[in-house]
Amino acid sequence: MAAKTNWNDLSHENKLSALQAASVEQILKDYHVPELDEQAFRALLTRETALWQPQQYKGKPTLAGAPPNKEVVLGAWRDLDRSEAILELIDNSIDAWSRRRDRYPDKSAKELNIYIDIDSDTGQLSYEDNAGGVQAEKLVNLVVPGHSETEALAATIGSYKTGGKKAIFRLASAVNITTRYWNPAETGDQALSVHLDEHWLADVNEYRFPYFPLTDKSVIERGQTRYLMQLRSEPLGNPWFNDPAQRTVIEQEIQKTYSLLMARNKAIKIYFPQRGAQVAPTLDLLYDLSGAHNSKLDIRPQIIKFNLELPHDGKLRPLAIEVLIGCRVTSMVRDDKGPGFDLYGNNRLFVYRDQRLFADFLPKGSIAGYVRGYVNIIGPNVFIPWDTHKRHLNTDREVIELLRTHPTIRSLFDNWKEAFSGISSLGAGEITKTVSPTHTLSVDQKTGALTVPHTSEVDIDPARKRGGELPPSVPKPKVGATKKKKNSKGVGINMVLATEDARQLASHFSVEGNVESGDTKRALSEKAKEHLLSLFKKSGKKK
Repeated sequence: MAAKTNWNDLSHENKLSALQAASVEQILKDYHVPELDEQAFRALLTRETALWQPQQYKGKPTLAGAPPNKEVVLGAWRDLDRSEAILELIDNSIDAWSRRRDRYPDKSAKELNIYIDIDSDTGQLSYEDNAGGVQAEKLVNLVVPGHSETEALAATIGSYKTGGKKAIFRLASAVNITTRYWNPAETGDQALSVHLDEHWLADVNEYRFPYFPLTDKSVIERGQTRYLMQLRSEPLGNPWFNDPAQRTVIEQEIQKTYSLLMARNKAIKIYFPQRGAQVAPTLDLLYDLSGAHNSKLDIRPQIIKFNLELPHDGKLRPLAIEVLIGCRVTSMVRDDKGPGFDLYGNNRLFVYRDQRLFADFLPKGSIAGYVRGYVNIIGPNVFIPWDTHKRHLNTDREVIELLRTHPTIRSLFDNWKEAFSGISSLGAGEITKTVSPTHTLSVDQKTGALTVPHTSEVDIDPARKRGGELPPSVPKPKVGATKKKKNSKGVGINMVLATEDARQLASHFSVEGNVESGDTKRALSEKAKEHLLSLFKKSGKKK
């Protein structure tokens, strides 16, 4: 029996020809898709027939279109600020070094050193890494959008093959890229210099670029790449590189973006704004979490790593979603420290202190100021819900839908909502006293795990929409019952409502939320009390 041909190996034109010439049954006999059974392949053929309507065409298609120009990149760089441009270069260095370490562990630098130096006198910025260098045939990866070694299923922090190119246009009016490739086979030693002058950067149609072999290779070490950029002139005011405040902003962005990554991998070192100034991770500043616990109370931070598989290109791919959640030691916002969830992709921050994604899962009001945590999506970059600049959350992505709807993940937030509700029932002074003990985050360098008191791993099925509570082995935060002060003037009145009656009453009083939750019940009772007292007062006035 002849082997079937893989349907996915056919060109679009050949697929059309097959759909025109043969029935679905015949195609099922002649072709297959390795990841699909016959029923799924039949459904695929039905969809493709409905989409392309192959019986409407005959003969070969006419080709149209032209090679792209730089207009897209020239437009995109204007959306980057200086910090983001430098972060794009750092992303590329980290990915290149990590990729090389995986492929050639004995032919790679043990540490990744990234040096960013600014010369105020010349207005030049030098960006240098030791990620392995670039060979001549791959220089295009540094310059031309769409060319990169990044793959969709790699756990990288670069995704779109445009970041480093946009950074060049954003920062420089001219750039000299010098690189000395570390050949793993030890059969050659290339040292090259790419020149991108003002005319090249301004010409939207020119992608060819000149490069030269270096006559003296000793000017750069093996495995290094150096960008020497003539910074764009900015005629209004003092140049940014001469302004300590603006350099500090860039340093803080580097620190914030890579703190988790650098803490988990001490071999990654970034220096800015000169070689002697290493940017250090500051997890303790990013996450000012409470370590409060006793026999009746435990609001120490908790991490749960949810392991799952999502489909891509016909196959299930492993993915992990790491969620950290805890209680801050204060509800105040100070020095850019405040509540919310940070969003990471493979340990790289892309949204800082988001307060919308889980807003309807957690308590509202003043107690919301104590909520702090992060979501770290670890796995193929194709699943990470960031935009092309890695600064905004794409809420339409399947991972976000999973985070918001999966019952096991929801139960984690339900547990913490109950704990926060218990904290909110305390008096203001008592809350401050209760949450004040601090927990300092640190990292186990052998495992890369954050040292928090409660760490768990849970396997979940993304397709499961009901049930699926967290297993009993997962610790649950707790806030013990508090003694309420006796009030001789107060009278307690209990009222029980059917769920539908409660919903109608909540709608009448404009109280939002699940009527079965503690927060909503309290809000509803307050509204009902206010309404009853107002009716009583009106009745008294009439008499």
